[in-house]
Amino acid sequence: MSRLSAIPPELNGASFSVKEARDFGVPASRLRHNELSAPFRGVRTTGSVASIVDRAHAFAPLLDQQQFFSHSTAAALWGMWLPLRLQTAEIHVASIYPHREPRMVGVVGHRFGVGRVERALLFGLPLTTPVETWRLLAGELSLDELIAAGDSLVRRQNPLATIDDLVRATGSHNGVRGLALLRQALSMVRAGADSARETDLRLLIANFGLPEPTVNERVSADGEPVRFGDLVFRQWRTIAEYDGRQHRDNPRQFARDVVRLEQLAPEWTVIRVLNEHMSDPGSVAKRIAVALSRNGWRPPRSKLHLLR
Repeated sequence: MSRLSAIPPELNGASFSVKEARDFGVPASRLRHNELSAPFRGVRTTGSVASIVDRAHAFAPLLDQQQFFSHSTAAALWGMWLPLRLQTAEIHVASIYPHREPRMVGVVGHRFGVGRVERALLFGLPLTTPVETWRLLAGELSLDELIAAGDSLVRRQNPLATIDDLVRATGSHNGVRGLALLRQALSMVRAGADSARETDLRLLIANFGLPEPTVNERVSADGEPVRFGDLVFRQWRTIAEYDGRQHRDNPRQFARDVVRLEQLAPEWTVIRVLNEHMSDPGSVAKRIAVALSRNGWRPPRSKLHLLR
């Protein structure tokens, strides 16, 4: 049995083009070995290609100087909050006219006019800017998904934009696809969220017509250790807390949150919402409405059914 030739160290551990491999003298038979995967025509990799980010990195060796990642692919690279269905979607690669966008299986190509799209570099990868990416997502996402993507740009930790940046993005580009949806989404984007599911909970509250909470507001008194609530109804001393999977996967964080919530009582009523609860939004809304009512909220007649 012939010995399998080694991949040159310059290529090992990364995606590389077939052309690069041949320039290093790698034989065609070696490139066909099942140790390597071929996520795109003309590309080989030894790494994972499971996520949209993996596939973008795998495609990178094929990019020419006029091509860049866009839409949901750029959003994933920036770490924006996206629905799960896009994690297995095709990648989006764009170019500037008159240069051609790529055309191959697994790639959605786009071509923009000169000066019609803002670009940046992220760890050496060319892509649309965060705000430009959000604008382009109007063609891929529902309203609630677009709001979550906007929230991820103005999130509490490591934000990529400001609300004013999003306002400017929706105030120009008249006639672009999805502008009305963008403006509708912008009216519901709020700064300061920590997760997409936190945003989902906030939108659930809005969809049931409950009072709007503030996002990650400080709830501790002066002189006390600083504590924040996820969604705070200050007037009615009520907090809706989303306890996600990360709390179960991180025992230390979970323990800290248990103590933090205990320290808020009895001054605050805390409604804890788990991922499993989100499959029954009416039940979640009722729990929050009942807590608000007990603390002085007077619902309009149209919302009385939430208290029954």
